[in-house]
Amino acid sequence: MKRPVRFLAFFFPLLLLGCGVEAPRPALTPPRDTPQPPLSTLSVTLMVPQARIADLINAKSRDQIADLKDQEIKCPFGHCRLDLLAVRTGPAEVSAEDGQLAVRLPFQLKVVVASSGFLSSFGKAQGDAQGLAVAATPLSLGPDWKLHSQLNGRIELSNAHLRVGPLVTNVAEVWDQGGESLSKPIWRMLDNQISRIEVRPQIEALWARAFAPIAIGRKPVSWLVLRPESLALMQPAIGHGALTLSFALAARGEVLVQNEAPSNPPTPLPKPVALAEASNRFRVAIPFLLPYAEAERLALSSLTRDPPRVAGMILAFSSLRILPSAQDVVVETRFYARPAWDITGWFGSCAHVYLRGIPAFDPATRIMRISGLHYDIASANAGLRILRAVASAKFTDAIGHTLVFDVSRQIAREETQIRDQLAMPHGKTLSIAAHVQSFGAPAFSWTKDGFLALFSAAGNVDVAFKP
Repeated sequence: MKRPVRFLAFFFPLLLLGCGVEAPRPALTPPRDTPQPPLSTLSVTLMVPQARIADLINAKSRDQIADLKDQEIKCPFGHCRLDLLAVRTGPAEVSAEDGQLAVRLPFQLKVVVASSGFLSSFGKAQGDAQGLAVAATPLSLGPDWKLHSQLNGRIELSNAHLRVGPLVTNVAEVWDQGGESLSKPIWRMLDNQISRIEVRPQIEALWARAFAPIAIGRKPVSWLVLRPESLALMQPAIGHGALTLSFALAARGEVLVQNEAPSNPPTPLPKPVALAEASNRFRVAIPFLLPYAEAERLALSSLTRDPPRVAGMILAFSSLRILPSAQDVVVETRFYARPAWDITGWFGSCAHVYLRGIPAFDPATRIMRISGLHYDIASANAGLRILRAVASAKFTDAIGHTLVFDVSRQIAREETQIRDQLAMPHGKTLSIAAHVQSFGAPAFSWTKDGFLALFSAAGNVDVAFKP
């Protein structure tokens, strides 16, 4: 069709239609719900040197490690009653080897023994000795996030003198006769000191920190918000001079666009679940959503800035909406068509058209688009039939060029912000920093809310106690 004829065929029917013709709404199947983000994981393996364990035990230990009153025991003089006081004389020495935490604790022992029989006439026996408690135990971390131990071992005594009137004997004989009843208070005290090593506050701080929103965008202001769901634990491993603790936090993340930091208060620390494998790795799933309202704004802005020309007519678009459907999306447009020579707009007419297309995403260029744009035949009205007959390809191409959304800059900014924020050490006593090594190729879909690209960040975690 020659150009003048094509113009007249396009112009006069549209002019006769006026602006009161509405296209029937096309059939839409229910769009997909926005899927729940996949779990993000942060695995941390912390090695606590035996020297630090010794510092923690010594900081929690009291000088008095045992105090018994009127304890009935067997002694070389028959049945006796014993008062015992054990006071430590130096710091505990700790070693961590072969699955056992070994403790050596020096102490000073004082005893008072009241005997029956003929020696009772000499009064109570007085004794003292230098002692060394040598014990070992495995360690476990309970559902209450407290360390539990079961120390057992031996007591070594030296310079052990027991005086009863004119007689002098060895405190070790009284100790040996007393058996476990004299050793248990020392083991119980050390177990109590180990249980007072504060693991839970460090874990609570790690758990609470995961809820803090991470700023990842400036224009618009956006936040990565993680919602932790569980915390897995591997029981402590002891060896090579250290205690090894391994944890893994699982969370689901979303990106929120708002000026103020989102409210995301931490939930109470949950009971631990079993962790199968220890590591210092993380993987964070990051959803990037282009809402339909933003896509509509961008497309309409492009059409308004540079109005398309079809068959000698200038198309002035007044609205553009994206209607999601399960298998595709529908683009609803309203525009005013006028001849290029009509500067007054008196000779124009309105059109209302529905188009259909398939959303797509190019991972290499990070461009979202609605491809394969075509007329929705089921909703065809007179205006659409005129467009199809006269300027089918040109009209869909003009619309299709505006339904291309380059989100590479936004995603790149998010990646940079995520990399920088995760690399910053966090924590007062326990310092944790995550270093991104790679970003995965985004997976793309569309939902009832917008176009969704889901990408991931993975890397290593550095964790250490601060001095």
